[in-house]
Amino acid sequence: MWKENLYQPVEILLREHDTFPIGEHQHSFFEMAYILEGTGSFVVNTVNGGEEHHDYCAADLCLIPPNRVHLFQTRSHSCYLFIRFTENYVTDYINRYAEDALDIQAGYCIRFQQGDAETIHCLIELVVREVSEKKMMSDYLLNYYVNSIIVLAVRNLSTSAPEHDNTDKAQYMLRYIRQHIHQPELLKLNIVAEKFHLSPTYAGRFFKRNFGEDFKQYIQKSRLKTVEDMLVGTQMSIKEISNRMGYTDPCYLHKLFLQYHHMTPLQYRKKNNDIHLPVGEGK
Repeated sequence: MWKENLYQPVEILLREHDTFPIGEHQHSFFEMAYILEGTGSFVVNTVNGGEEHHDYCAADLCLIPPNRVHLFQTRSHSCYLFIRFTENYVTDYINRYAEDALDIQAGYCIRFQQGDAETIHCLIELVVREVSEKKMMSDYLLNYYVNSIIVLAVRNLSTSAPEHDNTDKAQYMLRYIRQHIHQPELLKLNIVAEKFHLSPTYAGRFFKRNFGEDFKQYIQKSRLKTVEDMLVGTQMSIKEISNRMGYTDPCYLHKLFLQYHHMTPLQYRKKNNDIHLPVGEGK
């Protein structure tokens, strides 16, 4: 699948299509698509592997976060204003709260409240004019307009996105971790972030806010808990457990287990399962 990158903090594009020329794709940056004219559907992949279809019309603004697979389907000739910006741009020029709000609520067509809708319409007209005419000092004005649009989007997001989206995403994330607890290569923060259409920076904050624990620590403790269960509930050797759990070698698992439990894996097995296992098993 095609993934597009952005090599500048902000990019503004005017486009019009009878049929949108690109199918499913994703970006490494945020994108706002303001509908200047036309009707169609904005389709986004959800965290559970499904799709959500949002009908759009003139004056709608669709927000796409980094790594979200999406596409546009036109029903009539459509004109778009695309405002694209990096995560660092939001943090540097607005604040971290704005980045979090955009990341967690993105993937929807925002319909602005009455007063803000009028303001957005005026700002969009100003952006289109500056992009089209390219007068002196346009870049400074465009930055001001873009920042204002982002702030208004953040203010209106909570009324546009489903309230249960955060809870669902958190639960799907836990389910994903449980399903792949034996595959450490799939439990790296950047991999999990991409799976759930979040930036790695935000994914770490999202996890800690929802579960009260650092992501990396949670993964390590969860994997060790699985090792504990295997030590007590199976007769697998330490080498077999190490291989099954994807550790680099038994020595690394031994060292990690000792660090957390102040006893070796075999000592833990003997302490918790001495009656049920044959003498000398697991060596």
